[in-house]
Amino acid sequence: MFERMSLGGQEIAPALFLAPMEGITHSAFRRLLSDYGGYGALFTEMLSAGAFLQEKTLESPYTRRRPCEGKVIYQFGASGREDLEAVLRKVESLAPDAVDLNLGCPAPKIRAHGWGVSLAADFPRLRTVLERFRRAWPGTLTVKVRLGDDPERWREGFLERVRLFEDLGVDAMTVHARFSGEKLKRRPRWEEFAWIAARTRLPVIGNGDICAPEDLVRHREAFAPLAGLMLGRIAVVKPWIFRAFAGLPVEPPDHAELWDRHYRYLLEDMPPERAFGRLMDFTYYYAKNFLFGHELYRGVQKARTCEEIREAALRFLEAGPTPNRGTGVSFT
Repeated sequence: MFERMSLGGQEIAPALFLAPMEGITHSAFRRLLSDYGGYGALFTEMLSAGAFLQEKTLESPYTRRRPCEGKVIYQFGASGREDLEAVLRKVESLAPDAVDLNLGCPAPKIRAHGWGVSLAADFPRLRTVLERFRRAWPGTLTVKVRLGDDPERWREGFLERVRLFEDLGVDAMTVHARFSGEKLKRRPRWEEFAWIAARTRLPVIGNGDICAPEDLVRHREAFAPLAGLMLGRIAVVKPWIFRAFAGLPVEPPDHAELWDRHYRYLLEDMPPERAFGRLMDFTYYYAKNFLFGHELYRGVQKARTCEEIREAALRFLEAGPTPNRGTGVSFT
């Protein structure tokens, strides 16, 4: 499954995507994933359309890219108040393989900006923003959505937006199979993928707690109608995971070396005061590889500098911690 797909006339092979994740999918993490490969395209973090105009794009860890990363899709959060035409002219200089509009993030601060699910819920504003994106951006345009706000009456509104996407020339949509108010502890509704894919000519990319190739086997009817898969936090836990989904050989990682390599990549791309929080975020998820991984995260929480984080993390990792052999990972 998911050997390849066509996205705006270009082939993505395999049809496996890294999800945009705040504080995670910066240039250093994308570089780390490129060391292992197995994916078809990587997403940036969600970029503020307004702030993007002030970014030094070839230097910023949010926007810079290395040739080793392969295909990179730049995702934006926008409300329509921004100079979107200037944003899209500027991003064109980075030669993105696609531009994505976030319509699925439900975080309160994102709603407050009028981005994410706030934009998705405001149909007239959504139409205007998409029209401006499509006029200003000649390349591949995608959107990332959730199912909607109302678990009882979501289908009509969802299909209304899908028709809009089709009419305005969107090339594909990623569906995170949860409703806007549902947290990660609520299981994703993978069973809705087939219903959605049957009602649109757009390629549909599935997203939401897809953690192991075994998920595809156990839920084949749900995933078979999809054009591609998007992996999120499991790729932070296991940066080599795309190889497993792509059917490539997976060598047992040296967990300490991998963590330390990510540390070095981070400090090459950003100053310590900015890298500190990103190290904490990465270590929180990476700790899930171990049976007593909470001890790793508890140890680094006492750190006050990046070097102290490194000392605490390597002390745990070089001691030969017991691996967590389960395929399921909880993100609550």
